[in-house]
Amino acid sequence: MRFSYKKLVNRFLIPRPTLIEWQKRVKQDTSNWRVEHLNYLREQLVVEELTLEELKSKFILVEDIFLVSVFMFFNDTCDCINKNNFKKELRVFAYANRQNVEYRHEFALKIWSIELNDGSEKRVANYLNVIDILDNLTAAQFSFFIRKIKQFLEHIRTKLKPSHTDLLDGVTWQELHMYNKAFNSANIVQYFEYLDVNH
Repeated sequence: MRFSYKKLVNRFLIPRPTLIEWQKRVKQDTSNWRVEHLNYLREQLVVEELTLEELKSKFILVEDIFLVSVFMFFNDTCDCINKNNFKKELRVFAYANRQNVEYRHEFALKIWSIELNDGSEKRVANYLNVIDILDNLTAAQFSFFIRKIKQFLEHIRTKLKPSHTDLLDGVTWQELHMYNKAFNSANIVQYFEYLDVNH
């Protein structure tokens, strides 16, 4: 039976000749680890396709992806696979707005978009919807979602080189403008079109 390797090559970045060699061993040695691994990878593709269909029904909005993306961008040491830790770190990030001039830029105001009615100038990120979404994701859905965000961030980092300061502290106006452009809604909608984020 012929099998298309394109999806496996694209998803796991394993060279096609390697996959063909593994496939040859299926008939010769069914207990070989390569045979079992190839079968596992094929199953993973099916699971990921089903997981993607499940995620489409979660009503994930552009604003939610924006917030998760910028959170992960500025917190690249966060343990993203542990959902509880991820939510805890996201809450801290949501209240991390500061009074420096950088935090008055349009990009910062998109992150920390809610003004507190306590007489201060403090602002917080609108993270509650993201927390609700994460609470309703299975482990497979959550890890798939986080992996897709990481891929988006890799895509962004090929276009701009972040100075990796403490949040926005010390970031130049030019960098903030570049961040604003890289994380704009049109880019998110285009990159995540398979999730139908514009419902």
